[in-house]
Amino acid sequence: MELFDEDFKVNEKTDNKKSTTIILVLIIFLIIMVLVVVGVILYIKQTTLSVKLNGETSNTIKNMIEIDENNKQKVYVPIRQVARSLGYNDYNGSYTTKSEETNQCYVECENEVAMFTLGSKTIYKTLTNQEADFEYFNIDEPVKASNGELYTTIDGIEKAFNVSWNYDVENNKMNIFTMPYLINYYAQNVVNYGYDIVSENFQNQKAILDDMLIVEKGKENNNKKVAVLDVSSGDAKTLLEPKYTDIEYLQHTKDFLVTADNKKGIISSNKQTKVKLQYDDIKLMDYDKKLYAVEVSGKYGVINFNGEKIINADFSEIGIDISNFKENDIRSKYIIANSLIPVKKDKDWGFFDVNGNQVTNFKYDKIGYITSNNKAGSGYSLLSVPDYNVIVVGKDKKYTVITTKGEEIWGLVFDSIYLSIYGGQTSYKLEYDSKEYDLIQQLDGLGYGKKLNKDKNNTEQQNNNNDSNDNSENNQQSQQKDNQEQQNNNNNNQENSSNNDNENNNENNNRDNNENNNENNRENNNNDENNNNNN
Repeated sequence: MELFDEDFKVNEKTDNKKSTTIILVLIIFLIIMVLVVVGVILYIKQTTLSVKLNGETSNTIKNMIEIDENNKQKVYVPIRQVARSLGYNDYNGSYTTKSEETNQCYVECENEVAMFTLGSKTIYKTLTNQEADFEYFNIDEPVKASNGELYTTIDGIEKAFNVSWNYDVENNKMNIFTMPYLINYYAQNVVNYGYDIVSENFQNQKAILDDMLIVEKGKENNNKKVAVLDVSSGDAKTLLEPKYTDIEYLQHTKDFLVTADNKKGIISSNKQTKVKLQYDDIKLMDYDKKLYAVEVSGKYGVINFNGEKIINADFSEIGIDISNFKENDIRSKYIIANSLIPVKKDKDWGFFDVNGNQVTNFKYDKIGYITSNNKAGSGYSLLSVPDYNVIVVGKDKKYTVITTKGEEIWGLVFDSIYLSIYGGQTSYKLEYDSKEYDLIQQLDGLGYGKKLNKDKNNTEQQNNNNDSNDNSENNQQSQQKDNQEQQNNNNNNQENSSNNDNENNNENNNRDNNENNNENNRENNNNDENNNNNN
């Protein structure tokens, strides 16, 4: 019996060991399985794109996004589709000349319109509630077409729709915040910062996209003061103190147009005074050319971004009313044909170039030809011919066109010079003594077509180079905000401007030689044309 009991105890111990071993194996197996499941979940999370709009998951936006497999940083989004998710209306064609063209589209919210064109790296924007000037924004990649839709990059979406779109490539996450959402978030806390409200001005609210907030106090007591807060760190820190009666955010340059004692100036987000508070008004003319239009005691002039005078403030007007030239698709009232600034002295107009050089006398009473009514339903007002960079001018109801050097191609002899749209085709017409001539044929016959197109290509190449320099400068400013870096950037811009001026002088000298060679031919052609008219 004792031997039996001992054998039983031995067997029992052996069974217990086996059971313990099995349990340990099962536990280890379960732990491994848990680790595998966790790993799979983490892998799926890392490889599955997550998109949130204002903190909420948005599968709608997620499903429309195209990510380049070879470069995950390059993301394209269908413009019209994402517009609906962001609260915008969307349309085919051009905003200025309504159509159903699929190579253009525009999106519209209550305050603003943004326009896109296939193959372009430029977005045009304008306010909807007034006859506002057009602004343009350069984006990192051209607008492309895919599956019958126009697509742009995250950069294009941010600039067109006023959103913050952060893409964490490593963790495959996108967080999108709209401007109204961000403004509402900070508006709830603005009292804690010592202010009454966040600025209700639409343009000023765009500052939040660059981690700045324009705030106001004392308005109810007729003692309105405006300040700027830096909210980049999460806490609100004073950037510009509350001693200004008005502040306007200049989105292109991330500067502020400030008003105090009824005088305006410009202060940077680095607190540098770029333009002293000495003007009655300041308007952005052109971002790439770095020019402002200024007003002093009812007279107008031009300064650059450093506050240096380009055209003295001695003139009656700078820029023209472009509302009459909608069919001409003019986007700037200040700079025509990408080169000339229209300036009015008393009752007459003349032109300066963007460097401040006067290129014509003050001799014209009209810039552009304005039709009193449509000619046979297809004639429209004309300011310039874009592919030839010539501008229509008039005096005493007679018209001609001038080059960007201020040269009159013909005398002031034509009764009208207008744009014609017939059967969907655009053409340009000259009218002389009740006879109609084709402007493009006349320009080509005088040798201007090839020459001016070459000049245009050179100008576009120069602008592309300037765009690259500007983008580089903006990236540097975003990474580090200090006074020394800003000064270095300004010096670099001055050197680039000097180099560009030298290139322009060389090109102008070449054009002078070519035009002198063609002068006799033009005179002969004009004589032949007059003889034909007399016959």
